[in-house]
Amino acid sequence: MALEQLKVREIVKQAVSKNVDIPEFQREFVWDPEQVKLFAESLYRDYPVGAFLLWDSAEYQESKTAQGTQASLWIVDGQQRTTALCLLLGQKPYWWPDARDWNEALERYDVMVNILPDQAGDYLEFALPNPVRRRDPRWISIRSVLSRERVEDLTELAQKIASQVSRDSDEMMRCFALAHAHLQRLWQIRERDIPIIKIDHGVDDVAEIFTRLNREGTRVKEADVVLAVAAVRNRGWVREEYLPFCSELEEKGWDLEAGVFIRTMTGIGRGRARLMEVPKEFWSQESLPKVWNETKKTIMGVLKHLAEFGITSSELLPSTNSLIPLFVLHHRWGDQPGYRFGKALHWFLLANWDGRYSGSPIVTLNEDVRAIAEAEGYDQALEILHSRLRVLSQIPEDAFLNRFDRAGSRFMRLILYLILFRKGARDWVDGTRLGYDKSGAEVTAGFEPHWHHIYPRRVLKQKGISDEEIHALANITVLNERTNVTKLGSKEPGSYILQFQIPEDELRRHLIPDSFIQPRERLKETWSVDRYFDFLFERSQLLARTANKFLQELKGS
Repeated sequence: MALEQLKVREIVKQAVSKNVDIPEFQREFVWDPEQVKLFAESLYRDYPVGAFLLWDSAEYQESKTAQGTQASLWIVDGQQRTTALCLLLGQKPYWWPDARDWNEALERYDVMVNILPDQAGDYLEFALPNPVRRRDPRWISIRSVLSRERVEDLTELAQKIASQVSRDSDEMMRCFALAHAHLQRLWQIRERDIPIIKIDHGVDDVAEIFTRLNREGTRVKEADVVLAVAAVRNRGWVREEYLPFCSELEEKGWDLEAGVFIRTMTGIGRGRARLMEVPKEFWSQESLPKVWNETKKTIMGVLKHLAEFGITSSELLPSTNSLIPLFVLHHRWGDQPGYRFGKALHWFLLANWDGRYSGSPIVTLNEDVRAIAEAEGYDQALEILHSRLRVLSQIPEDAFLNRFDRAGSRFMRLILYLILFRKGARDWVDGTRLGYDKSGAEVTAGFEPHWHHIYPRRVLKQKGISDEEIHALANITVLNERTNVTKLGSKEPGSYILQFQIPEDELRRHLIPDSFIQPRERLKETWSVDRYFDFLFERSQLLARTANKFLQELKGS
């Protein structure tokens, strides 16, 4: 590890000339203008702004952009600050996408400073632009100062400011002297020394170092760093293959982390999810293209199968990590005799109920991926996977009495949605099927259910019923649009069933117990709040029976 100091202008120069660059695992520039303003003010006041961490490695040289000459220094911690410095000095860093976008950023991230404050003080006042400040000659863009290469060039700027502020010669001279002094001090931001830490550790250490030092709380995971290694060894792959595929899936509702893709690749190619067990040669130009094509094909195949059951969005899943062994299972055994996706989905759902891949799942993922790869057959692979689960094979009757809005209820929410989708349930207002748009086509951009309280919250609150009981899963169904939810939100169920003329068969598709459907002429009495707890218990039992039947059908396929 080496320690040194670079001046602000030197850091910007290195960013412009690509002596420093950004590795794959870095975020885009996410600071807002207020953060840039506070950063500029901190530099002016000589406040600590933190050390920059650079990774110096001759082995991993290709950058996020994967174009042009290669940089030997990657910014591991300090990208936001480096980009902010470039904005303040008006010089586009190498990694910024294009000139037009950069010009728009210059306008958005303009920071102004009052060179001639009304009251003399120790520090100048910094602010973001507004129409009043734009017309006031005392307020200038800090960029107009920091972009000047020589301190001597400030004299002309000070004269211009003074002449605009006053026509009186004595007052003009006073303003010139004061403005010139303030401009010189402001210009010294360019000469501010920034601590630089250079490391040349291995890729695993870099991820851990970033995790420990990053003040923004963004954890860089092992898979993100390995993605950078893959980019190094396969020029253009991230830009031309990986990122477009990620974007395609995201547009369809599947916003997946790099770890899902990377560990699926290693699971398919090496039968491992623990990246430290995968040799670096795996990411070579000879190996990666083939396994990447297999991975894409597998992922698309599994997502197509999931869509047939109504799962069209990652938002529906308790854990996206659970997709990794599902992908590997499908790739390993999908073209073998006896393979049935329903059986895989049965295990997949129970694994999510078990929470097997939540928290810190790497060891667990590795065990299961390895078992899939080494099993002698599909049924044996599933038997091993099932043996590692701790959940019951049957959903208990009272499971749907728990609150729907708790993190621990994500699996039951998913099951509720799946059985309603399987029943062909329709939206009670616009009549469209769940997971379908108003044209009757399947929703391809990822369906996000809108959870509707069958007995509205407001109605139950007025009767003094507790939140725990109001938010029970048995009181929840799924509609397509939030606007439809609001149309039903202030009426007792008997009233809105009659108002929107919801047919009996539609109520049954939403698994409403028969005792609350007939007789039609007594609906308001049947759905009185006094019967709310009868409804909860009856529907909870009906949901559990239907869910267990669904799981058994999947298991038998």
